[in-house]
Amino acid sequence: MALPSLPSGLASAWDSGTRLYTLSCPSQARALPADLMVESFVLSEAVSEPFSLYINALVLNAQVELKQLYARPITLEAVLSDGSRARRSGYVTEARALDADGGFARKALLVQPWIALLGHTLNSRVWQDKSIIEIVEDVFADHDTIAAWRWDEDVPRYVAEGLFARNGGQRAYCVQYRETDLAFVQRLLAEEGLCWRVEEDEAAAGGHTIVFFANSSAQPQDATSASSLGGAGIRFHRGHSQEEQDTIQSFGAVRQLGPTAMVVQGWDYKAHGAVTAEVPTSHQWAGEEASSLQSWLSSYDPTGDFIFGSQTEAQFAATRLQEAHEARYKTWLGRGTVRTLRAGTWFALSQSTLDPLAAFGLSDQGKPFFVTRCHAVGINNLPRDLHERIAKTLGDAELPSLSAQPDQQANWDVDSQALYQQAQTLGFAVQFQALRRDVPWRAVLLDDTGLRPRPRPTALGPQTAIVVGPDGGVNPSGAYELHTDQLGRVKIRFHWQANPYAPQRANSDHSCWLRVVQQFAGPGMGHQFIPRIGQEVLVVFLNNDIDRPVVFKSLYNGRGESGIPRTPGGDSSARANTSALSASTDHSPSSQMNLVGSGSGGNSPAWHGAAPAATTDGSEGQNNAAALSGIKSKEFGGSGHNQMVFDDTPQQLRTQLHTTQGQTWLQMGHLLHQADNHRGSFRGQGFELRTDAWGGLRAARGVMLSTFGLDNGLAQTVTPAGDNAPGMALAKQAQQLAQTFHQAATTHQTVGLATAAGSVGPNQSVLDAEAAPAAALTKSLSGMVNTNGQGTVPHMADPNIALMGKAGIGLTAGQDLHLSAQDTTQIASGQDTHFAVGGQARMQTGQAIGILAGAIQPGTDAAGKGLTMIAAQGPVDMQAQAGAAQIAAKQTLELKTANGVVNVAAAKKVTLAVSGGASITIEGGNFTVQCPGKITVQAGQKSMVGPATAETPAPDLPKSDFCLSCFLRAAKAASPLVPA
Repeated sequence: MALPSLPSGLASAWDSGTRLYTLSCPSQARALPADLMVESFVLSEAVSEPFSLYINALVLNAQVELKQLYARPITLEAVLSDGSRARRSGYVTEARALDADGGFARKALLVQPWIALLGHTLNSRVWQDKSIIEIVEDVFADHDTIAAWRWDEDVPRYVAEGLFARNGGQRAYCVQYRETDLAFVQRLLAEEGLCWRVEEDEAAAGGHTIVFFANSSAQPQDATSASSLGGAGIRFHRGHSQEEQDTIQSFGAVRQLGPTAMVVQGWDYKAHGAVTAEVPTSHQWAGEEASSLQSWLSSYDPTGDFIFGSQTEAQFAATRLQEAHEARYKTWLGRGTVRTLRAGTWFALSQSTLDPLAAFGLSDQGKPFFVTRCHAVGINNLPRDLHERIAKTLGDAELPSLSAQPDQQANWDVDSQALYQQAQTLGFAVQFQALRRDVPWRAVLLDDTGLRPRPRPTALGPQTAIVVGPDGGVNPSGAYELHTDQLGRVKIRFHWQANPYAPQRANSDHSCWLRVVQQFAGPGMGHQFIPRIGQEVLVVFLNNDIDRPVVFKSLYNGRGESGIPRTPGGDSSARANTSALSASTDHSPSSQMNLVGSGSGGNSPAWHGAAPAATTDGSEGQNNAAALSGIKSKEFGGSGHNQMVFDDTPQQLRTQLHTTQGQTWLQMGHLLHQADNHRGSFRGQGFELRTDAWGGLRAARGVMLSTFGLDNGLAQTVTPAGDNAPGMALAKQAQQLAQTFHQAATTHQTVGLATAAGSVGPNQSVLDAEAAPAAALTKSLSGMVNTNGQGTVPHMADPNIALMGKAGIGLTAGQDLHLSAQDTTQIASGQDTHFAVGGQARMQTGQAIGILAGAIQPGTDAAGKGLTMIAAQGPVDMQAQAGAAQIAAKQTLELKTANGVVNVAAAKKVTLAVSGGASITIEGGNFTVQCPGKITVQAGQKSMVGPATAETPAPDLPKSDFCLSCFLRAAKAASPLVPA
C-alpha cells in the first residue's frame, strides 16, 4: 500500500512480522486490517477482576471504520527471548480514532476479557436450591456465544463443604436484583471465597477462558519461571535486551496490621439461638511490638440473620474471612521485564536477596510467589526513523494511567513514569504484587465483600409483592386460598419477577418460604394473620440483604366501582359516578371497591370512606365517612366472614363481633344494621347478643344478670364488677318474709316453710350445712373473693344464677316453662302473687301441702285476707285418701247447696254434737238422740213407720305404699323426683 505521508524508504519498515508486538485474531473471527500495527500498550490486571488492555495501534488507512475494530475478539502477541510468543486475548470493548494525517492514523483499542461484557447486562432474577456453580453457569448460559469457562477440580467439593454445607453447597434462596451479571457473579464468588483468572484458550471464541478456583497454590506456574533457559524460577537480575530470559529487577515486602482473630455470629431462628465461630490468625507476626498487639486486634462482625445454618458453616466463614485479611498482612511488590507474567499464576524467585536467608531457616517453600495483580507497559520496537516520523506527524502516543483495581487501593501505587521509561529502553516493563504461594488468596471487592459477611445493602428498601400458591399462581383455587407451612410462612412473587423476556427457570417466578411479621409471636401463642394467595404484601429485608426477605404488612390494591375518578394532568372535569353506592341496603352490600387489580385479585378495604352521605331515600351514600375500623376475615372459597368492627362515628360509637355462621354477633353501643360498608338503620342502644343457631351461657363460678346500675352519677362505674348489693337486699327481704310466714304457719299449726326452717335438717340446706335455704342463699350472694393479695371484692360464694330486675323480671315461654330444684323452691313477693292458668292447675307433693291465709289479719269475705276456693264450673272434690280430713272454723261453718242436696255419709258413724251436750249419732242401724234438756219437734205431720234400709256407697279411695328406700336413694342422688 502506498504511504502518502511516509517516505518511500520507510514503507518497507511497515512489517509486523519483525516487530516485538503484533495483533492477531482467533481463527473463527473476521480478519483485522492488514496494516494494523501495535505502537504501545498499557495493561492493568488483577485476580478476580477483568483486565484492561489499552493499545495504541497505527493504521495506514485512516478511513478504517471503528466498527471494523470494535466488538470483536483480538489477541496481542509478544515475542519472547526464545522465539515463542506470549498471548493476551480479549474483546475490543472500546475503539477510538485519535490522530490522523492524510491516510495515516492512530487508533486506540480497549481490550477486556469476555466476562467484562457482563458488566453491561442488568438483571433481576431468583434462584432456589442452587449452588454457586449452578447459578454462575446459569448466568453464563445467557452469553454462551462468547462465554468460555471451567472450574478447578477441587471447587465442587469446596462448595459442598463450604458456606452452605447444610444444603450440600446449595443456596436455598439467591437473588440478583438490579445488578449487572458481572457484579452479581463477583459478589457470590467473593462471599464463598472463590477466585478466578484469565487463561489463554485457542478453542474459545474469544481466545481465552475464565478459570474458577478455590486453591490459589494449585494454579499454574508462570511460563518464564517454568522455562529452563534461566534456570529454575525467574532470576533477580538486571534487565537487558541481550538477556536470554526476562528478569525481575526490584522486589520487596510490604507489611500491614490487621485483625488477629475473626469472630462471626449469625442467628438461627429455627433453633432459636446464635451461631458463633472464632478463628485466630495463623499469620506469624514479625517483631516484638507487632506481636504485642495480637491479643486484642480482634474483629467481631455479627450478621444477625439466618446466614449460618450450623457451627461448621460459621467456622468456614470465619476462616475464609480471616484468610482474606491474612493475604494482605504481608505482600511483595516487584518490577521487572517478565512479559509472561499474569495475575493468577505463580513464580519462583532465584538469585535474589532471599537466598542468604536459607541460613536462617527460610526454606524453598518461601520463595514461590503467587501474582495477585500487575501493571505493564509495552512499546513496540519500531525503526527509529519510522518512530520519529510518526512522532512528527501524529505526535507522541499517550498511554492512559489506568486506575487500580478495587482491591489495589490500599497498598498499590503504580509508578507509571518509571514503567514508561523502562519500557522505552527494553520494550516492556511490569510492576506486580504477589504473596507467598502457601498463603491462601481470597478476593475482596470494593465494598469489603470477602473481608466481611454481607457488608453492603443489596436491597434499597422495602418492596411490594404478590402472595402465590403452590404452583406460583396468584389466583386461589376454590377453598384453597392459603399456601403456608408449619411456621406460618408464605411464598411471594415480586413484581419484577414477571419479566416476560427472561429465560424460563425452575422456581424463578416466586420466592422461597418467607416468614411473616406478626404483631405478637410466642411459644404457641400470639397473633396469626397469614396473607392469602393473591394479596399484595410489603416485604422488608433483614440488614437490607436482598436474600433475606420478610413479609411485613399486607396492602390494599383494589379499584373501586364508584367514587372520585382519577384525574390525569389535573383534569377535574370528570364527575364522580356514585350510582353503585345506592344499591346497598341493611342486608345487601354494594360498591365494595374490589374490582380486579392487575395480577392481584383486587384487594380493597371492606370499609372505605367513599360513601359518606346518609343512607336516605335518593341519597347515593352508605352513611360511612371512613369511621369503621377493625378486622375482617373471609371464608375459604366462599363469601362468609368473621369480623370485629369499631365504629367511631360521632355520638354513635359501636363495637361488633360478628360471624356470618348462623348470623351470630355481639353488638354494643349504638346498635344498627351493617352490610359491609353500608351503615344501615338504627336498631337500639346498649348491647345485643344474638344468633340464628344455638346459644349457651356458662360460668362455673356463677352468673349474675341485673338491671341495677353501678355508677356514681357521672356515668363512671366505681363499684366492683361482682357487686350485688341490690340482689343481696332482695334476698334478705325474701329470707325475712319466709321466716315471718314460717313462724305464722307454726303458730296456726300448719306446715312450716322449709326455706326458713331447713330442708335436709333443722337450719340446714344442700347449699349450706349451717343455714336454711333462704339464709344460705343470702349468705352465698354476699360472698367475697381475694385475688393475689390485692384485697377482697364482692363475688358470689357459690355457682348460682342470680337474676335481679329493678322494675321486674318477665319469664315467658311459647311452649313450656319448668321450675325444678333439688332442695327448695320459694316464690315470695312483698305484695301479691297471682297464678293465672288457662287450662288446668295441678299441685302434687310427696308430703304435706300447707296453705295459710290471713296470717297477718283475718278476713271476713272473699275480698279480705281469708282463703277463698271457688270452682266456677264443675265440682269441688276434697279427699283425704290415707287419713282424716278436718274442717274447722273459729266462727260459723256453713255447708250450703244452691240447687242440690248435702250428703253426709260415713262407713261407721256420723255424729252431730254441740258444746251443750246434745248430739245425734247415726251408727250402724241406729239413730240416737241425746240431750240434757228437752227435745222439740215441730212438724206439720208426724209419721212413725216400720224399719227400712238406705245404702250409701263409700268412696273408692286409691292406696299407694310409701317407699322409704326409694326416697332415700333419690335424696342421695339429688333428684327432685322419687321413682315408684
